[in-house]
Amino acid sequence: MAAAPCANGCVHPMSGPHSCPLMDRMPDRYASSADINAMIARTAPAVLELLGDGVARNKKAIVAALAKRHAKDEIVRTLMRLTVTGQVADVDHKYRLAPAIGPDQG
Repeated sequence: MAAAPCANGCVHPMSGPHSCPLMDRMPDRYASSADINAMIARTAPAVLELLGDGVARNKKAIVAALAKRHAKDEIVRTLMRLTVTGQVADVDHKYRLAPAIGPDQG
């Protein structure tokens, strides 16, 4: 039985039609650092607002909550950036706002 081609037209003999590695790549629309920074600037306020209630959420819940406003890849990349920059904490695969560090604490 021949494998069906994926959305990109690739044939993957050992996998289904929705498991193309090309589909996991960053879209061409983010060709430069400036494009990525602009996308994060658009998406970060929504992520930070969602997490502002203090409830820790896993990545899937955050993506689902923001799915009508932002693409999944944008939300995931924004979570990565916010975590690396210390604005969001990832504890046990759940994201929450990082604790604020006051002038006498840092």
